[in-house]
Amino acid sequence: MLKKIVPILLILIYLTGFLLSFTYIFDNLFGAEKLESIRNIFEYGIMFCSFLVFNAFLFKNKYTSVIAVILCLLLSINFLISVSCFFIYHSGFNVGMAISILESNVNEAISMSYMFILPGILFFIFFGLLLYSVNYLKKSVIKFDIKFFIIALLWLLMPFAFYFKHRYVSNKGGGRMIKNVYYHLTDFGIALDIQKDINALKNVPKFDVKKIQPGIENVILIIGESERKQNMSLYGYDKKTTPYTDQQAENMMIFDHAVSPAGITNLSVPLMLSSIHPDEFRYHYEKLSYNIINLANQSGYNSFWLSTQASARGITAIASMAKNKKWVNGYDEVIVPELKNVIQKKQDKFIILHIMGSHPNPCNRLPANWNSGDLNCYDSSIKYTDYVFNNIFRTLKNTNSVVIYASDHGLKIKGDKLLHIDSKESTQVPFFVWFGDKVPAKYRITGHETKLTQTTYIYPLIMKYMGLETPQHYKNEENKYLDLNMSSMEYNQLPE
Repeated sequence: MLKKIVPILLILIYLTGFLLSFTYIFDNLFGAEKLESIRNIFEYGIMFCSFLVFNAFLFKNKYTSVIAVILCLLLSINFLISVSCFFIYHSGFNVGMAISILESNVNEAISMSYMFILPGILFFIFFGLLLYSVNYLKKSVIKFDIKFFIIALLWLLMPFAFYFKHRYVSNKGGGRMIKNVYYHLTDFGIALDIQKDINALKNVPKFDVKKIQPGIENVILIIGESERKQNMSLYGYDKKTTPYTDQQAENMMIFDHAVSPAGITNLSVPLMLSSIHPDEFRYHYEKLSYNIINLANQSGYNSFWLSTQASARGITAIASMAKNKKWVNGYDEVIVPELKNVIQKKQDKFIILHIMGSHPNPCNRLPANWNSGDLNCYDSSIKYTDYVFNNIFRTLKNTNSVVIYASDHGLKIKGDKLLHIDSKESTQVPFFVWFGDKVPAKYRITGHETKLTQTTYIYPLIMKYMGLETPQHYKNEENKYLDLNMSSMEYNQLPE
């Protein structure tokens, strides 16, 4: 009896993983579209049962059983993605997360491994139950007859049926193979297409811009990582997390209500550095060529990209356009000597510093001798970033330099978890401009900007500091947001 219960339990576990990634299907079970949700659950249940029968046939031969194990392993990874998103991010999976996985690196994966302990345990349980069920079906249920052969092929045939229905019946003229037992496959397919398009950016556009006055000698953009303005004393946090930056407040333009254009680095940074609009991002990636680095190169500035973050394809596609590029190993403070070397050059320079900041896991962003005091790891990582800023400000104090700082995105806090999700809370970021002593008075505008400002404003702001004529209107005025499903939306429609 117990042996028969295991495959039934496994089907329920599989469908649970499916619903964790497509929560709207579960929600609709209690609404007007409950029949549609029931149909979806039934269809995925049929495909999974067919998958079990198919692999049971493969298990009958020692050679084809290897293929079955591989198929089961891949499906278990599919399940791992679902439970990881649920337990870590409290959300379903999407294209944005697929891009993050594809652009991840070994160091980043290791630093976040502690978050995957429970999902990892569930992965091994699912994988074990899957192999047990397939083996049980092979021995006790599956027979070599036409009925079982037809059932075994359903999981391969049904996706094509869904595709043709979507293309020629429900949505004539377009559509993808939208249903598959590996239900995350479509997201990864879209993410790979996006990477391919971004990596193909080789054309260098001709910018139609006018130089109207001499620019600042050193225009420096610091791109932070996962820093919440809510946790910075510069913005009123009750813990002293930014003591050095606080002291510089009178020498800065501080944007009190800055928001990011997206919730993850791979979307927000390209939107900040290029003139591409969120409406265009999914279908016109070639417009990423119209970025601030190519503009600097054509405006008489020598461009530099200095980073303590490991290479990521989407961002590196833009970084590769800099005339000088260097990825430095170590904690963020190692970027300061690199900056010192660069500013010795007597020429106009545009320098991007891409730092690790408070990237998860924030505990790993701190040197061993760093004194966190009574701060938790996240707040301490912000204080460490402030320490790095102090060294940068001291380096540039007696120079004709402007430093623009903004975090790529913020984070939403739920309990003890820091989440990358679409919400207003996780878009609130620090954004300020600091001036060296030799910056001309016409550029030195300090104080507080109180209106809502999207960090895509960085693009025309840099144009201004380079002495270029800025556009009368820019995309930051619309405050469009690119969500994790790669859809553009009005910022005010974001949940809190």
